[in-house]
Amino acid sequence: MKRVLLVRNDNVGDLVCSIPAICLVRERLPEAEIRLVVNSYNAAVVEPLTPRWVDRCVIYTKTKHSGLNPAQATRLVQFYAGLLAWPCDAAFLLVGGESRQARAFARWARARRVFGYGAGTEGPAWQEGLHEVEYSWRLVAQALGVSAPPPAEIGYPIRAAGNRVALQMTSRKPGNRWPAARFAELARGMADSLGARVLLFWSPGDVATPTHPGDDAKAAEIASLAGDAVEPAPTRTLRDLIARLAECCAMVTPDGGAMHLAAAMGVRVLALFGASAPARWRPWTTKAVVLQSPTQTLDDLSVREVLAAWKAHFPSQAPRAPDLFQSNLTT
Repeated sequence: MKRVLLVRNDNVGDLVCSIPAICLVRERLPEAEIRLVVNSYNAAVVEPLTPRWVDRCVIYTKTKHSGLNPAQATRLVQFYAGLLAWPCDAAFLLVGGESRQARAFARWARARRVFGYGAGTEGPAWQEGLHEVEYSWRLVAQALGVSAPPPAEIGYPIRAAGNRVALQMTSRKPGNRWPAARFAELARGMADSLGARVLLFWSPGDVATPTHPGDDAKAAEIASLAGDAVEPAPTRTLRDLIARLAECCAMVTPDGGAMHLAAAMGVRVLALFGASAPARWRPWTTKAVVLQSPTQTLDDLSVREVLAAWKAHFPSQAPRAPDLFQSNLTT
């Protein structure tokens, strides 16, 4: 395998969960040229992986995000022409399941062998109950003759080294969203236990992407209700988010891309799960605690429950060294 195409053309958290598998390809095929297909909105996640782990990122822009216009048409022509001009020996479809689009990318790249979980690909049989990290890992591991399990930590190259504590309120899934008033009450409780303000993270709106309205209004409401307990930390780009997460040591957050990214960077995470399945989507780290609503919606998680979990698993003051925090992953 001299030319290898990796495909992870979905969300930020999914891409983060594939990082161990991406690194495994490089470790087993050190001389290969490795290209990784990612989306325009999650490409910043893999920038720290190049050129050590990935030789080149190939950016795919979804039409539903950019709109159908001449600029997008040009981008698509250039993208598919690039795949066609680079025939590869193998393509690994790292998506956790079947993706017709990912298979189409492999066909355009004229891959001699295609590894994946869908029809017409080589790979292990689908097995329910695994973590998203394990799905991409076992796909690569079987193809490359590796029997070892994935590492216990993602091992993201950018490590969090700050002492700030964050509250992240955005989640893509409706069942993982919490009312603004509860976030504000939680922020006040966290700030009281820390004796310092809490950084408030959210996904800002993007005027260039009508399908992504963001949570600016809700964040403003939380900041108004929480007062001095929070310090808004707007992150207009994924690079901004990574930079601000590097200032943190701990975070309370619903399931989502920011949760996976924070955990990968070494941030201690208290993850709030409603509609998501912790077995597959919990933070892949030993430094996390998962609190899930029994009714599969965060509306049924009280501030008292979340604050109790925070106080039980997090220190009374923001930690300044890694060994000041201990917790076990629970579901």
